[in-house]
Parts: sequence; structure tokens; C-alpha cells
Amino acid sequence: MNNPVFVRMRDVTARDFAGNNRKESLTVQAISLQRKNWFYGCFIIILGILLFGIANIMTPAAALAAGTDTLEITGDGVTTPLTLTREQLESMEQYQHVYSAINTWPTKKWYVGKGVKLRDLFKQAGMTGDARLIRFTSSDGYVVNLTVKELLEDKRYYFPGLKGNTAKDGDGQIPGSAANPKEVEPILALVSVEGSNNPDYMNDLNSLLLMLGQRAVTEQNGNLFSKYVNKIEVLTAEPEKWDAPQANPVSGEVPAGSMIALSNAHMDDDKIYYTTDGSTPTLNSPMYNWIARRWWSARAEDLGKVNCPVGPVNESTVIKAITIGPGKYDSDVVTFTYQVAGARSEPGTEEPAPGTGEQNKEEEPQQTVNLHDVAGHWALDNIYKLVAQGCISGYPDGSFKPDSTITRAEFAAVLVKAFKLEDTDGKTFTDTAAHWAKDYIAAAAANGLVNGYANGAFGPDDLITREQMAVMIVKAAKLAPAAQAPRFADSGSISAWAKEAVATATENGIMRGYADNTVRPGGSATRAEAVTIIINTLHKTVE
Repeated sequence: MNNPVFVRMRDVTARDFAGNNRKESLTVQAISLQRKNWFYGCFIIILGILLFGIANIMTPAAALAAGTDTLEITGDGVTTPLTLTREQLESMEQYQHVYSAINTWPTKKWYVGKGVKLRDLFKQAGMTGDARLIRFTSSDGYVVNLTVKELLEDKRYYFPGLKGNTAKDGDGQIPGSAANPKEVEPILALVSVEGSNNPDYMNDLNSLLLMLGQRAVTEQNGNLFSKYVNKIEVLTAEPEKWDAPQANPVSGEVPAGSMIALSNAHMDDDKIYYTTDGSTPTLNSPMYNWIARRWWSARAEDLGKVNCPVGPVNESTVIKAITIGPGKYDSDVVTFTYQVAGARSEPGTEEPAPGTGEQNKEEEPQQTVNLHDVAGHWALDNIYKLVAQGCISGYPDGSFKPDSTITRAEFAAVLVKAFKLEDTDGKTFTDTAAHWAKDYIAAAAANGLVNGYANGAFGPDDLITREQMAVMIVKAAKLAPAAQAPRFADSGSISAWAKEAVATATENGIMRGYADNTVRPGGSATRAEAVTIIINTLHKTVE
């Protein structure tokens, strides 16, 4: 059909009207009609695009376009290189789990993913025993390198308590609870969701998505969740080793109050872990460079508070540090030793234990105690002292398990023995009448150390938290309340009923925060921490 606009223009020209005004009027009308047609055409196109978009939004997630259509597995570390289609991957056994993650900002996140285990893929490709490095490449060019050891040999977990000690997800530098971890497999997810632990929200927008758990509750693994993976190279080349940390100032004599800054080559994915108690640093030790270098300009105001120097150094101090990160082997452990100018070292002075106060400097008579798993432990002397006094014992196999947790009943029993408390009214709780520690619990209750829960139970087999321990120990020592509230990065997570006790225990040197300025009130106490806090309290009561 002819366009009426052009028909009209042809008619006007054929008649050859006289007068320029008439011609101009007709020309303007023609142009006006042309513009209207153009406008309506554009409107129809835009409307079509909007309707198409709405239709896609309403379409179930599983019908969305896939991020990657094929996966190539290659490299000199496999005997049978593979190219797998999406359909082939979907036909393999599927694994689904929730993953906990922290990125390098740092922010805490949940993920849920469903897909194929990497172990199954590597088995099908004939991964060789001399494979050492695995490289994941995405269709957008992003590359993630992981050693075989860290990906497949080290155990990785989902930590349900990841967000337990934080007020908001952005507080990624505040350690969560490591209690009740669930071992998880590394996978390539066909469907997943970021920022939720609800599988109903899973879709395939980021597939194939590399997903893996944490080796420690503070490990930053979120930057390793790589989307659109379309190639995996399994290589036999030996991975490099990360550069060891450096310290400023270096080892030597320093003024009292000095702060020690740690650094390494990149200060990004290469994380520094350190200790100040003489133990060897691991992934479970305090992290130094929480905020990665890539975010320093964006987080300039927070950088000094989060990536804070170690200190102040007011006594002889030993810092041990290591660099741990993806794609390379851990660095060597380096040691930095500091003496405070003008300070005198006292015989018998010991390094403080993590999360506790100064250890007892008085020597007490000890009987011979043989425990095979405490040699070199930071709490060794305190363990031997309390065992020798008959307040706590090891296990039948000759172990003490210093880093294992301790229950409320066990701590009550040790505390009652250490302070020689007696039961004066025979009080029992609804769940302690038949418990092995009922007499110790009754003595603790009679002396005002415990009240139990609101429902009348005591929870004897519940793990004791650090804030519960602080309340009991402060009551046992009958210490005057602290003048100031506790000042820790996670003070806001201390329960209202425990704030005064935590402040009092820390002010009196019985208990202290960790090197990252947290006190972890809801964290489970260890047997070594319990022993040390009791020894510190006994020392305080005789001062």
C-alpha cells in the first residue's frame, strides 16, 4: 500500500499550484505527517522491547539464557581432555549446598548452588597424581588459580555462624562463630544465587559458577566465586610460594607503645596471618590485611581501623607471621622480636594467651603430670598448674585436648574445685538432677555464680561461651564492677547481662580481647582459655 504522505506530495507536485505559500503549507503538512509516523513507529518498537523484557522476567529462572554453553577441561595434568556441553553436565550427578563466603571488601554473604562436583569432573578427565595447579578461565577473561592442595586436599566448610557476631554483613572483619561447621564440596554450579541461603531463588545467570567453602571462618573466599567458567586447565607445574610478610619497625628495641605494621608484596588476595603468643600462625590466627589493596581508596576512612597495626608494644613481644592466599603455596613463617626500651624483664614472665589476660607469674608446687598433646602450647604451664591442683584432668588416653571446647557443667566443676566452694542448699535445676556434675552445679548456684536459664534449666552440656565464662569468673572472684564499658570492635554483640562482667574481667587483666580488637562474646571457650582465666583469677584474688 502506498504511503498516504507521499501520495499527497505527488498530487501536489502534479497540479503545480501557483504561489509559494500554498506549496510551503502542503510541504509542512507532509513533514508533520512523516514525523507522526516516525514517532508511532518508535513507540511500537519500544513497547515491544518492554513487553519482551516483562515476558522474560515472568519466565521461570530455569528458562533464562545460560552463561556458558560448554566446558573444556585440558592441561598436562589430565589424561583425557574433555569438552562437555550443558546437557552433559546436567545429566551428571548434581550436588547442592549452602556456602558461606567473605569477599575482600570485606562483606559476608551466603550462597546456594547446585551443580557438578569438581572431583567428579577431574576423575572423568583422568587427573594425574602429579597435578599441582588448577586454572579456571571465564568467558569474560577472568582467571582464578588454585593449588590442588587448597582446592581438593584441604577440607572446606560452610559455617552457619558466619554472621553471628556482626551487626551487618559489611562487618566482614569481625570473625563469626566457627561452631558446627558443615563440610562442603567445591562445585561448578549450573544454578545458584548470591546473597541468600534460599534455594528457591537459584537461577543460571552466572553459570557455570565456581563455588567453594571456607577453610576457616575468617577466610576470604568470595573473590574465588568465578562466574561464566568455560575452561579448566589442570597443570603439573609447581606453584610458586607467596612472599613472606615484613614488619615496620623491624625486630629490635622499640619505645614503649610502639605499633608494628605488617605488609607483604601485594596486600590483596595474599593475606597476612599472625600470632603474638609464640604459636605458629595458621588460617585460624588473626588476619592483618582484611581490606584488600584494590579497595584502599574507596575505604580510606576505615583502612586504619580495620587493617590496624599490632600493638601497642609495652613489653617484650614476639610476632610470628605468614602469607596465605590462593594459587600459591604458603610463605615461610617469619618471626619479629621486640624489646621495649628501658623495660626490665621479670623472671617467670610468660606470653599472654590469645583472648585471655596475663598469665600467673607465681610458681606453685606441682606434681608430675604427663600429657602428650600440650608440649609447646601457649597455655602449657597453666594447664599443668591446674591439673596438679586436682581441679581439672586429662583424658584416659593421656591427652588434654587444650583447644577443644568446654561445657557449662565442666567449667562449673573446675571453678568450684579451684575456689573450694561448697553446696549449702542442694539446689538443682530441671535438667541436672541426674547429671554427673549436679553437685558442682549446685555449689556454683548456692554461691551465686550461676542462675540457669529462664525456663529453669541449666543446660549442663551446652558449650560455655566467653561471656558466660566472664560472668561466672567475676562472681567467683567478687571483683568490683569496672568503671568503663568494654571497648571492642564487637562490643555491640555482648549480651546486656554480660556487659559489666566482660568489662570487669578485661579491666582486671583476667580476660582480654583478641589481636583484632574483638572479644567474641558468643564464641565457645576452649579448655586452655578456661584454665588460663581461672589461674589468672586465682592470682588476682591473692594480690
